[in-house]
Amino acid sequence: MKKIAVTGAAGKVGKQVVKELLKNNYEVLSITHSPRNIPGDEISLDVAEYKEVYNALAGCEGIIHLAAIPGPRKQKDALVLKTNTIGTYNILKAAGERDINRVAVASTDCTLGFTFSKNKPVPEYLPVDEKHPLKPDDSYGLSKVFAEKAAEAMVQRYPGMSVASLRITYVANPEDYKSDFFLRSLKNPEIDPWNLWSYIDNRDAARAFRISIEKDLAGHEIFFIAASNTRSYLPSQELIKRFYPAVKLKQEIKGHQSLEDSSKAEKILGFKAKYRWNDFLNY
Repeated sequence: MKKIAVTGAAGKVGKQVVKELLKNNYEVLSITHSPRNIPGDEISLDVAEYKEVYNALAGCEGIIHLAAIPGPRKQKDALVLKTNTIGTYNILKAAGERDINRVAVASTDCTLGFTFSKNKPVPEYLPVDEKHPLKPDDSYGLSKVFAEKAAEAMVQRYPGMSVASLRITYVANPEDYKSDFFLRSLKNPEIDPWNLWSYIDNRDAARAFRISIEKDLAGHEIFFIAASNTRSYLPSQELIKRFYPAVKLKQEIKGHQSLEDSSKAEKILGFKAKYRWNDFLNY
């Protein structure tokens, strides 16, 4: 596997994924919605248009699909659903038709429903894992649930296809750790129960996507991708007592342990996050 297509290559995660692939000697086809002068070969298209997607993927051996509208608040619901759901379907179908058997898709912890739902559910247990029920009532969370279902359907349609849906959480660059937003989050946990105070360093996220297309999954697998700790000064048990006192614990939770369980990614992909905000703030 040599040439990898990256959709959403101009985005925050996309830029880091392109850098990660080039560093590991892959050829990269950067797919953007409009020209952005990204390193490597670049092509601009609309992922909601199947013919454009199919034609662009000629010669590729793997795909990392990141292109999406990243939330429900700045665009109409219909556009969020169309872009994120149809776009993923088109990528997966085109991959199958072109015998591209390694695909990674950016999913999200927003599938749980805690982030953007109007009537937010509470966790059924902590830490959450890939078996936790999904209850979003917003267009973005739903679009990612539909995208995961599309991946499940396409590995049935195209036997031999390997698809990893990575439920990435809040993504931080190293410079973000000293930003006003991040520092407020650490001090004020009431700001961020929307994703259980989780985060992932962008370099770790990019590495997770690379590893996921290098692994033969023989089907579709879903993975949470989060740092091992929370982004809060409060210990995790204190966060649970304050915000989710009635939620049962599926395991003992120690220190600042993340409330999103990424152990499946470690077990199957061999991925474990390396970077923590503590290392940059000397905490």
